[in-house]
Amino acid sequence: MGVKKTDRSFRLVFAGGGTGGHLFPAIALAEEFKRRDPGTSITFVGSRGGLEERIVPKYGWPLKLFDVEGVKRKKGLNAARALAKAALSTVEAIKFLRSLRPDGVIGSGSYSSAPVVAAARLLGIKTAILEQNALPGLTNRALGKFVNRVYISFEESRRFFPGGRTILSGNPVRRDIITKLEDRRGRAERFSILVFGGSQGATAINAAFLDAAEFLTDIWSNLKVVHQTGQDGFETVAAGYKRKNLKVEARQFIEAMGEAYNSADLVVCRAGATSLAEITAAGLPSILIPYPFASDDHQTVNARSLENAGAAVMIKQEGLTGSVLAGEIRRLYGDPQALRSMRERSKALGKPRAAQEIAENFSRLII
Repeated sequence: MGVKKTDRSFRLVFAGGGTGGHLFPAIALAEEFKRRDPGTSITFVGSRGGLEERIVPKYGWPLKLFDVEGVKRKKGLNAARALAKAALSTVEAIKFLRSLRPDGVIGSGSYSSAPVVAAARLLGIKTAILEQNALPGLTNRALGKFVNRVYISFEESRRFFPGGRTILSGNPVRRDIITKLEDRRGRAERFSILVFGGSQGATAINAAFLDAAEFLTDIWSNLKVVHQTGQDGFETVAAGYKRKNLKVEARQFIEAMGEAYNSADLVVCRAGATSLAEITAAGLPSILIPYPFASDDHQTVNARSLENAGAAVMIKQEGLTGSVLAGEIRRLYGDPQALRSMRERSKALGKPRAAQEIAENFSRLII
């Protein structure tokens, strides 16, 4: 089905999204294919109502939307409806791919990727999936049985996929972040802490860090805190710091994350796959607080992988208090050797060239 090429210009389809953890790695990989050859044509496919509907057009990529929803945790008529939508979307995807005639289709996870990747396989188009987490989701576990390549980010997920087609590549990180990391500046004189909660569950981290500040007032003048609160939490957090008379750079959203990582000594955040890919690419120590309501509790599995490697400390949300969090911050602040060891082990896990390696490997597959 795919048109054979003798150069590096391809027509590619990226399928998936729903959350930033599935979408941004695909965008990072698309950017790499385009960087390698500006003649490469990229089309994104997602589901109506997903994050991709808002984000992909900002990057200038064409976007095709299907009416599809997840089957997991649904029963009875709801499950039947979801399965019917999946079947209909697969038929529509076959028509769409026949019209577009791509050289390859790459799924980045979530239920919205399944109909397109399955349709591509039926048409004989080369396929791959990106698995960002240590514990794969239901969709990728199913797709992994028949796609041509599976690109994983954690060694722990290898057991879920066929050995001969699975590659530990790392999770693609957006080039604007990598570029800033490559242009690393000297660190600030004060101990710099970067705090963010991600797109889901920022409230608990915001509250815990505000409480932790009460236990760190004696060293606060030696700290530089940059706290991304999220839009909903900004006013509460900013007012809290003002009430405590503590100087903090509180922001609703940090656009230039590469710069933020560049000046950080320690990160406090959730354990989403994209955040961990960025943290390890930057070689940063972290205190990870997994989002407890993530599918199959996969963020805990992600965080445990880094903790076992000595690159991070995990605090589960049920045990999260200001005192506990402050205790870990104080310990690392006062132990440069432990912090240095965590930094080295984080850097060892990082794969800043993941996008390049995946693009090179998949290009060889479809030429």
